[in-house]
Parts: sequence; C-alpha cells; structure tokens
Amino acid sequence: MKLTPVKELRVTILVDNYVDILLPSDERVKRPPVMKGEQMAPNPIAEHGLSLLLDVEDERFIMDFGLTDFGLLHNMEVLGIDPKDISFGVVSHGHHDHLGALFPFLQRVPQGFPLYIHEEAFLPVRYITFPSGDRVYFPRVEREKIAAQGAEIRTVKGPTPLLNGKALLSGEIPRITEYEKGLPGAFCEKEGKAVPDKIADDMALYFLLEGKGLVVVSGCAHSGIINTTLYGRGLTGIEKVYAILGGFHLTGPGMEEVIPKTITALKELSPDYICPMHCTGWKGQRELQETFGERFILSSSGSIVTL
Repeated sequence: MKLTPVKELRVTILVDNYVDILLPSDERVKRPPVMKGEQMAPNPIAEHGLSLLLDVEDERFIMDFGLTDFGLLHNMEVLGIDPKDISFGVVSHGHHDHLGALFPFLQRVPQGFPLYIHEEAFLPVRYITFPSGDRVYFPRVEREKIAAQGAEIRTVKGPTPLLNGKALLSGEIPRITEYEKGLPGAFCEKEGKAVPDKIADDMALYFLLEGKGLVVVSGCAHSGIINTTLYGRGLTGIEKVYAILGGFHLTGPGMEEVIPKTITALKELSPDYICPMHCTGWKGQRELQETFGERFILSSSGSIVTL
C-alpha cells in the first residue's frame, strides 16, 4: 500500500507512564517549560496510560486517551492544546489504559467526531489471570455508550489509509516471530466460552518520512513491536525503518524473557531513533537505552518529538 511521503511528523506525548520536568530539550525533542514568568509552570502528569497527538504537516489527530478521566485533559490544558483542533481519533486497542478519558474528551469536540477502532475492542468480557489464580477484569468498551457521546464509530479490520494516504492504520497485525506471544494470562469470552485473548484489536500507525524512511507508532504492541514493524515494512514496501515510537510491551515477569530477543531484532532493523513508552517497562527502557545510546529518546509526558 503506497504511503504519501510527509516532510514532518510531530508526536506530542499527551500521557505516558513517566514524567521528568527537568529533562533538557534538544533538536529532536522539545520538553515542556519549567518556568512561567518567575513561577513554576504547571506540570504535565504521568499515569499508567498512553495518549499521543500526531501533527502530520497541516493535519492533527489523536491516538488513545490515557488511563483516567482527568489526566489527558489536564495535560492538554497545560500544553495549550484545544480538543476542538483535533480532526479524528484512533484507538490502538480496547484496554482501559488507552481509553480512560475518551468520554470527557468527546464532550469537548463537535458531534460526529470520527473514531477509528477495531471490532474486537468491543468484546464484552476481557480479563487477565495471574499465576496466583486471581483475575482482573478490563472495563467493557461499549459501542452504544461511545456513540451516545457523539462519536462517529468507524470500525477497522484490515489496513486503512488515513489523511489521503499520509498515514496507514495497520488493522490486525500478523504474529510471525516465535517469541512475541501476546499478553500472558489474557482471556476473553466468545460465545459464552473463555478463550485466550489474542488482542486482535491491537493496531499501529505507519508514516513515510520524506527522504528518511518508515515511522512506526504503536499503542501497546501486544502483537509484538517486531511483528508490528515487520508488518509495516511488508504493507508499504518501505525497507528502511527511520523511527519506532510507542509502547513496546516488555514489562512484567511474563515479558522479560522477550527483551533480549526484541533488542537483537531491533538491532537488525537498525532504526535511526527509538522512543519506547508506556508498557515498555523500566528494565526494557534501561536495556534499550544501553543498546541504542544516542538513538534512544526518553519519553516523558508533555514532550514533543519532531521527525
């Protein structure tokens, strides 16, 4: 699928798990100001969730909506971002840490706000079973309630061009690596039976940066960040990977064995930049930084990455 090259892509990290207000800016990343006049500036907050604002030349849209009903809107106010300036939204998958502020956000945008979401995000029952036997249930994502808030729901299954071909939404991502096996202990109910949840609604975004190569933006990468990147290369025919941003999902005891294999594969892909976020986890972040050095960008709520 042919992507229209873009000259510039800006990714504003509206919500992430980490914030450090003293991080310095550089040519790649603009950090929020520490001071406002002679006073401390209002600070963006961190939470276990993800939300990204994407500026593609003169187009602006949002991917995911954080964990809580206040984190996203607080950070948008701190950063001076008006929800009414956002054209449409993308839900990377139907987990609550990517949908927490969806309803209050929809109350601040015009009726008919387009929202791209995979059909399986609406599964009625999803949960995680821990080795102890305990279960944690995900809040249900209800199509009717979202529509009642004024969203125009656009369900996605396969690859879907956005912005007249400037962006490509992946749809379902094939699992081809032997080590990226999804979220350990994840289950859902289908036809009244509990089955492993493959999180088929996991989706990513792809862009072609003019003269640079493929840019991959993931939500959680439950499909695996390597599978996600390889699928983007196959879909678009773009071999050169310039940047990979978003959740790499390497956190938690069930995922730590995937870290070295992921790093080996990333070294082979040789992106110019990586900016792991959210569910990558402290150990994954540390080992990625040690491996990629200056090519590693530390994510922090309120930062703007310009490619």
